[in-house]
Amino acid sequence: MKSLLVILFLGVNFTYTFCQNLNLGPGIGFYPTGTEAGLGFRSSKDSKFLIDVRVTKFNIYNNPKQGNFNTETSLLYRIAYYERVRLHLGLGFRGEWTITANQNDRLGVVMPLGVEAFPFPFQNAGLFFEVAPYFTSNSSGQNYGLRTVAGFAFYFIKKDRNEKI
Repeated sequence: MKSLLVILFLGVNFTYTFCQNLNLGPGIGFYPTGTEAGLGFRSSKDSKFLIDVRVTKFNIYNNPKQGNFNTETSLLYRIAYYERVRLHLGLGFRGEWTITANQNDRLGVVMPLGVEAFPFPFQNAGLFFEVAPYFTSNSSGQNYGLRTVAGFAFYFIKKDRNEKI
């Protein structure tokens, strides 16, 4: 569990630094449908490269020592970049974490391929569709599959410090 917190801490700090240096507007994602529903953070709407961090399938049971969740941290490259549509391909880290006595966590890779569409009159929100093959393993075996997600992404508009509200 400590390694998870260290990885999340370093990922958030790296993403924050990356966004500050390039003056990017971060966003959040809500993924209510697909094989893994959850929440996410995206570093930018208007750049070719972005970092996508998400937590999905988060389950806590009545027994306080049981539960599980998945995390993904990916670097995405926007292959097609148009005014209202973005197509991306990426590579990232995937963790399938368990909160049990034996800590049977699986670690591996994920390769997301997705599209974002911005059909609304305000261009800082859009719809999101993604499919991603993944591979994870631990001491007891390997796991691979195809995960799908559909949802909503909202990007915050970053203003200059000198700009008045």
